[in-house]
Amino acid sequence: MLAVIYGLVMFEVIIMISPFAFYFYAAYGPTLKWLNHSRATAWLTGFLLPHAVFTTSPFLEFLRWDLGRYAFGLGLVTFFFLAVQIYGSRLFGRKVVTSGAYRYIRHPQYLCLSISAFGLFTMWPRVIIFLLFVGMLFAYYFLARVEERRMLVLDPGYAEHMRSMGMFLPGNPGGRVFKLLFGGLRDQRLAHRLAIGSWALVLLMAGIGLRAYTLGHISRSTDAVNREVISVYPMAPETMQHVVGLALADSRVEEALHREQYATLVVHILPHNYGMIGMFADVESHHMRPGNIHLSRFKYLAGCLLPFLDVHQRTDLMGSEGHEHRLVFSRVDGPDGRPVPPEHIFDLSAKMTPVYIADVNSASGHVSETIEPPRRSFWGDVKMPIF
Repeated sequence: MLAVIYGLVMFEVIIMISPFAFYFYAAYGPTLKWLNHSRATAWLTGFLLPHAVFTTSPFLEFLRWDLGRYAFGLGLVTFFFLAVQIYGSRLFGRKVVTSGAYRYIRHPQYLCLSISAFGLFTMWPRVIIFLLFVGMLFAYYFLARVEERRMLVLDPGYAEHMRSMGMFLPGNPGGRVFKLLFGGLRDQRLAHRLAIGSWALVLLMAGIGLRAYTLGHISRSTDAVNREVISVYPMAPETMQHVVGLALADSRVEEALHREQYATLVVHILPHNYGMIGMFADVESHHMRPGNIHLSRFKYLAGCLLPFLDVHQRTDLMGSEGHEHRLVFSRVDGPDGRPVPPEHIFDLSAKMTPVYIADVNSASGHVSETIEPPRRSFWGDVKMPIF
């Protein structure tokens, strides 16, 4: 069941980058908004890893743009190839498939789906996706054990097949670690429970650690008591404050922010050609509206499944560095709709609402355009990543 739920959730990232995103969020958005209404569940819609910004960590950038993208696409593609092999063998009446990847591990299909799920998490790292990913890993383990018990009934010779290769990885490293840590326990049922609990705890702690590591490697600066500045591209704090200062010197921006004088604000410094502006505010991206289906959107979707088909995806999404910036001023509130204290801007339950946008040229010091956007992102009132 966990695997099925995860399969449904994974369509958030697939559909979001397709031409049908508007329709998907019309149905899926209410679920996320419902979760965000209560402090008990709002943390589930928060984010663990960077999605909207570049970090100063080579590890995090590799995890998202290289390892994660290829894991997501190639994991899915390999899974479908293995499915053809499995069903082809059944047509010929074979009980056990032992060729190809099945020469090295017993459940390569589950491994491929797990690798793809890991890639999905790095691409759209909501907490709920991470928890479902962890649950799915254990669900596949139990499902594999059930299938193997059935195989032993159908073919007793399968026991030798099990002894000769690992369940998910060549050489069975998981089995070796289990024997090292829990092999001495007489009650093997208790040993398995302890092993499962330990691995679950390790994975959950890894998720918490990754978020803390992320927050330590984004370009951020506090330029006022109730205002945090975040830059998409790594930028020195004094440069960030200079860019924001140019916007604040404009009377239109000053007037708009005066109406939010009791709010806690976050200011995102985006490249002017930032491709994911819809996450922060609805600025009339007509090419994404219902009915506007462009071939480029399908090309981008194909690039996520097969990353080597779209080598420019990073620039298309994140824009390019330069002197032209788009500053998005957003208020940050808790599930009760009240401003969060400044020290809690990055809480998992915190949610942004756009209040004003200013286009700034940091070289000339000119504010070329200001926009008062609707109080929502392009996707509506759904929580979007702060970093």
